[in-house]
Amino acid sequence: MRQSQTAQYRQQLVETIEVSLGYHLSARVRDAFLTIPREAFVDQYYQRRSNTLDWDVILHPTLEELYQDDYLVTRINERKMSSSSSSQPSIMAAQLEALALAPGQRVLEIGSGTGYNAGLMAHMVEPLGTVVSVDIAEDLVLRAADRLRHIGINNVETFAADGYEGYAPYAPYDRLLATCGVTAIPPFWLPQLREGGILITNVLLPLASIFVRIKKVGNTGVGTFLPIRAGYMRLTGPNSSPLVPRFHWKELSSLPKKTLQLEEDVEALLKQSNSFAVLLHCFCPTLTKAYFRPSPEQEQPYALYLISQPQHETIVCVQKGCLTCYGQAEPIASAIQSCLQTYHDLGDPQVEEYVLSLNETAMTISRNGREFLLPGLMDTSLLS
Repeated sequence: MRQSQTAQYRQQLVETIEVSLGYHLSARVRDAFLTIPREAFVDQYYQRRSNTLDWDVILHPTLEELYQDDYLVTRINERKMSSSSSSQPSIMAAQLEALALAPGQRVLEIGSGTGYNAGLMAHMVEPLGTVVSVDIAEDLVLRAADRLRHIGINNVETFAADGYEGYAPYAPYDRLLATCGVTAIPPFWLPQLREGGILITNVLLPLASIFVRIKKVGNTGVGTFLPIRAGYMRLTGPNSSPLVPRFHWKELSSLPKKTLQLEEDVEALLKQSNSFAVLLHCFCPTLTKAYFRPSPEQEQPYALYLISQPQHETIVCVQKGCLTCYGQAEPIASAIQSCLQTYHDLGDPQVEEYVLSLNETAMTISRNGREFLLPGLMDTSLLS
């Protein structure tokens, strides 16, 4: 009885995913979701209590809970923050579609998590293909390996390793998928791909969380952004770096202030359009997004701030079309206005309409014959 129920819930999940994505899944991706049981990889999960740092443990979750199109937090760290999860299925499906997996391929997965995603990919590349899954947390790797073996999946190799460095012993790979967020693409990943191999990862830029798909061409790469609005937990390890800039907010009142009123809602653009946020990063690569509530005692809402790194010489509070600039206002305000005009000149593109081009030291985006340097997307710290 439970087996037939499971099949029914998997079918419903596939239908939900297709509605969410707005297109039918390919036969190979659809078959993977219909075949691989999510319940074999999640025997409990954590649910946060309102906006607190307290969590409830949901033991023995129901099939209905497991087959919602939602992520499930499966591990909490010592700071009571989520440190591992089973990703949202529709996001997993979108990435698997973009990977274009085929039988016989060798795939590197950065971030083992529960093992569910590795199981889906293993099904898609069998009978002769292999998935190599690495995670820096050894306990996650061991549990993922046990779960995979328990349901008869034998073409996944799991290793405890720092995913920042990829996994050279099994290289080259046909595909590389990172199920974690990185602040810049590590320099090890692209060299470990075969010619024509595809890399997909979530890059946590200072102003936006983006998903990139890069195809290796010689020592360079070409690609695009995926139309996914989400963000993964950050890659952990010695090469992980903080995202939010440190700033003593009490110093804000001591900086010179200037207010600029624009004709459009910049705050909404930054929140709703990854395309605009990426372009603004090209124009203002020193800006980092942060949220701050100036007067907590008055229960004011959090406001959006753009902080110029690393000297904090400019802080911009963005509220709809109003820019309140602290510090050296003119250069940043002028750059934001130029970016707005360029964005409209390009036809208000969607993020997936940009073309990515990569060489050994830099990445650019282009649209309608215009090219813009996208700094910080690649980690070139180890390149000479």
